[in-house]
Amino acid sequence: MWSKKGWKRHYGGIIIKGNIFISKDGTKHYGGLIDKKGEFTVINCENCRFKHIIPIPEQEELEKLYKDQFYSSKKPMYFKEMEEDKDWWELHYNLYYDLIEKNLNSNAKKLLEIGSGPGFFLKVGKERGWDVMGFEPSELAYQYSNKFGLHVINDFFNVKKALEYGKFDIVYMNTVIEHVADPKGLIEDVKSILKKGGLFCIIAPNDYNPLQNTLRNNLNLEPYWVAPPQHINYFNFQSMKKLLEDLDFTAIDSLATFPMEFFILSGKNYVNNGVLGRKCHYMRKNFEMNLGRHDKELLFKFYNFLAENEMGREFVVIAKLTK
Repeated sequence: MWSKKGWKRHYGGIIIKGNIFISKDGTKHYGGLIDKKGEFTVINCENCRFKHIIPIPEQEELEKLYKDQFYSSKKPMYFKEMEEDKDWWELHYNLYYDLIEKNLNSNAKKLLEIGSGPGFFLKVGKERGWDVMGFEPSELAYQYSNKFGLHVINDFFNVKKALEYGKFDIVYMNTVIEHVADPKGLIEDVKSILKKGGLFCIIAPNDYNPLQNTLRNNLNLEPYWVAPPQHINYFNFQSMKKLLEDLDFTAIDSLATFPMEFFILSGKNYVNNGVLGRKCHYMRKNFEMNLGRHDKELLFKFYNFLAENEMGREFVVIAKLTK
């Protein structure tokens, strides 16, 4: 209920009528309204300097979602589709390791993955001779990763637990940052477990990118990439690099993934059509697998071109800890 002051308590914070949200810790979030979906509003937050939803879900709610429900109810086909796409994922993961190794200043290969899921990225690293470990809160995903003989802790990322194994040469985080209530705090924690000059590889949806903006602003397509409360934050190349710079990292390399918006712009609107979406994925997969088999360097250049033009469905940013 709205109080006489026009304030409403929500998710442990106070939302002031309009576009201002004060979280439980007293942080004020405010900025221009971008989109609205259900009870959530996307704002271009002037305080955080990236787009996110208000109200921001409580940490307890998020922990319950990702520990108990994410793979069982939100992504029930995830493991089956991962197995079907195993060769395609391994192509991508080997490219990411190539990118990481290209930017390492030493032969040290100690890596931590935050949110390791079913363990395929760690498996590839282990096969390449890396010393790898992960944190994964989902019991289902953790149990799946056990079949590869990986060192994974079935819990949310915890600095104290991580430091029991010493500091790391690189921290890898794939499609995690969009789900967390406090991205800055998470990156500060990443800093604390990295060796001096260590690398941070972060991958996340490239939201409100030029192709999506064309679909939204000129073709009147609803912003299907806005998916609260699972997706809280909406980064792109610029806002992620700026946040990293604010937190003592320097972005030194980047790639992008295939721009799935190409299909919608070509007349194949797979939004809300899972069968068509899977067909579009197969076409994307065939393109990348064929190019990767016959000219991996050209595939790399394609991803670089996308990144230079801030396109691609996800960004892949390598950042170096400078302080």
